[in-house]
Amino acid sequence: MKNLVMIKSFPNGLTVLLDPDASFQEIYAETVRKFHDSAKFFGEAKMVISFEGRELSVDEEKRLVDAICANSDLTVLCVVGKDAEKDQEYLKAASKFAQSGDHTDGQFYKGTIRAGQVLETDSSVIILGDINPGAEVISSGNIVILGTLYGHAYAGSQGNSSCFVVALDMKPAVIKIGEYEVKDPVRNTIWKNKQAPKIAFVEDDMIRTEAITTALLNHLQV
Repeated sequence: MKNLVMIKSFPNGLTVLLDPDASFQEIYAETVRKFHDSAKFFGEAKMVISFEGRELSVDEEKRLVDAICANSDLTVLCVVGKDAEKDQEYLKAASKFAQSGDHTDGQFYKGTIRAGQVLETDSSVIILGDINPGAEVISSGNIVILGTLYGHAYAGSQGNSSCFVVALDMKPAVIKIGEYEVKDPVRNTIWKNKQAPKIAFVEDDMIRTEAITTALLNHLQV
């Protein structure tokens, strides 16, 4: 029998390969079966998920994510595409970040936040999309952006300066963490014109923006 759904792993995530010719109902039923049967193998884990092989509508993607969560002990942090999937170091950082500190009950937002829009949440948030100039994200916890940060990001909005802002491409107008604020924090750094995953955090009473490395994450105890 043809495999309608195949599961492959990559660091901190799973790629779910879907048959392009089967009906969605067949795909859904097979996804339920595969993850139910593999639940003990995967255990309790927080994962990034990538769907490949066929185009999915927003509703279909949500139904598959719900099916995965309902038939396993996995928590799906976010759904990514091929470009984001290739950046393994960033996904490691995002996954490690999402499991850190007191902000494990994070939210997921899919879509670009446009000028004039404000996304505000009482928990940490992972955003699959860009934060455009003139847009703002406010979180009482941490902020992870699987895209470019052009606008404003305010982490630790209830005064927690131990929070972080992480972005695949960091070009913000303003970053605020707790009571600390900095405008255009990468203006005078060597990273200004280089797309590299970065993390903004408070150290020595100031906001620092650094490229994500394993040594840095270990130092910060993220």
